[in-house]
Amino acid sequence: MKRYLFLVLSSITLFFFIYPSAFLSSNTSLPDTNDTRLISYIIGQVQQNITLRQPLFYGTFFAPDTNTLSYSDAFITTSLITLPFRLLTSSPIVIFNISLILGFVLTFMSAYILFDYIFQNTWLNIITTLLLTLSGYHFSYLPHLQMFNIWSLLLSIYFYLRFQKENNSHFLTLFFITVTLQLVESIFPVYLIFFTTFILFLQKPSQIKKILSKLLFFIPLWIILIFPYLKLHFTFPEAKRSIHDAAHFSLGLEEVFTKYHGTTSLVIFILSSLFVKGISAKSKSWWFLFTLSLLMSLGPVIKIFGNTLKVLGLPIPLPYFIFYYLFPGFTGFRTPSRFIILTLLAITIISGYSLQKLFVKLKTKTKITVSLLILSLLLYELSPPITSYPVDITPPQIYQQVSTLPANSIILELPIKLWNDKGHEIESIRSIYSLSHRHRRFGGFSGFATNHWIETVQKINEEGLNQENINTLKLLGVTHVVERSHLTPLP
Repeated sequence: MKRYLFLVLSSITLFFFIYPSAFLSSNTSLPDTNDTRLISYIIGQVQQNITLRQPLFYGTFFAPDTNTLSYSDAFITTSLITLPFRLLTSSPIVIFNISLILGFVLTFMSAYILFDYIFQNTWLNIITTLLLTLSGYHFSYLPHLQMFNIWSLLLSIYFYLRFQKENNSHFLTLFFITVTLQLVESIFPVYLIFFTTFILFLQKPSQIKKILSKLLFFIPLWIILIFPYLKLHFTFPEAKRSIHDAAHFSLGLEEVFTKYHGTTSLVIFILSSLFVKGISAKSKSWWFLFTLSLLMSLGPVIKIFGNTLKVLGLPIPLPYFIFYYLFPGFTGFRTPSRFIILTLLAITIISGYSLQKLFVKLKTKTKITVSLLILSLLLYELSPPITSYPVDITPPQIYQQVSTLPANSIILELPIKLWNDKGHEIESIRSIYSLSHRHRRFGGFSGFATNHWIETVQKINEEGLNQENINTLKLLGVTHVVERSHLTPLP
C-alpha cells in the first residue's frame, strides 16, 4: 500500500513539474488553443446530460442535428470520473485540467501495475514506467486527452495477460469491462487494444471458447453504447474518411525519429536490444506488435519529408491500406500516426525484457543511478514547464439575453466559422458558453460536420443573410441571430 501511495505522489509531483499550469492556472489555461476547448465542452456537456437526464450524446452544437456529441469522441468515462468535482466547480476548464492530472496518475499507476506483472522487478518496473509515461511520444498527445490518458489500454492488457496465464474468467470479465470503459471514452484506442490482445491471443489460442462466451455477452452492450456512431456512419456518406486524409495524418519515415522528441526511449530500446542474442520467446509477441504498429503509424503509403515514395511511378502500399478497405471501422479514422503509442508500449516492454538479466546483477546504488539518469534524460527532452495557453470562457453580456429565450430556440452566431477558417477557435468557446445558456446553436466545431451544414455555412459567409439563406435557416429551425453583441429574431 505504501508503495502505491508513493507512486501516486510521485506521479503528481512529476506532472506538476512538467505541466504546472494544470495546477496553478487551472481556471484560465489549456494545453493548446483548439482541441482542448472542444474536449472541455464535451466533458461539460456529458456531465450536464447526466445530471439533467438528457440523452447521453445530446449536444448544443450543429443544431438541428441530434446526438451531435457523436461527431467527436464522447469522453464519457472521463466525464464520470470527474463528475464529483462538479460539487466544487462548474468550470469546464478546471474540469479538463483535473482530467489531465487524474489521467496521468491513472496512466502512471496502470503502467506500473502492468510492468510489475510482466517483469516482477521493482527497479525495472520504475524505469519502464518512466520510459512509457514521460516519453515525448506520450506527452506529445497532452492536448489530446483520448491518447494521453491511456490507462484503459494498459489495464486491459494487464487483465488479458492475467487471464491468459491463470485462465481465470474473472480477469477476462475485467478485461471486457475495461474495454467498455474505453469504448465510451474514445473508439480508436479500442483498436489498439484489439491489435495488442489479438497478437497475445495467438500465443494461446486454446482459450478461444472462453473468450467468445464472454464476448457474446458484451457485443450487444457495445452496439447499444456506440449506436449514435453507427447511425452517423450509415446516415452520412461523408462520415467515411478519405484514404487521402489517412495519408495526410500519417507519419513520414523521418517523423518517427524527429516529431515526438522521444530519443531516450529509442536509444534505450536500441542499446538494450544489443544485450540480447536473437528474440526471446517472451518478447516475440511484443516484437510483432512493434513491427505492426510502426507500419500502421506510417499510414497507407510510405512518405518521407512530406512526399510519397514511389516505385515505377506507383506509391508503396502499407498494411493500413488493406485495413482501410477490409477492416470494419477503419474508414472512420484519419490519424494513423496515433498507432505510435503502441510502438512506444512495445519498445518499452522489449527494452524491459532485454535489461531483465542485467538488472538482477546490478547493485542497488547502480539501479538508483541508472533510474535517475533516465529520468533526467526524459525530463530534459520534455523541456518543462510545457507551455500553456490562456483561455477566457466568460460569456459576453449578450448571452444573458440568450439564456432567457424559449427552450426550443436555436441561435445563429455571426460570424460563423468552418474548422479551416481563420479564427475558427471561437466556435469551441461559443460551445462552452452554451453550457451556461443551454440553448442549441447552428454553429459548431468538432471532428465531423455534414456536407449540408458546410455548404450552408459557406453560403452564409459568401452571401450574408439574404432571403434564400434565411429561408434555409428557418427550415432548419434557427430562430435568433447573435451578432455584434445584439440578439435579434431571424428575419
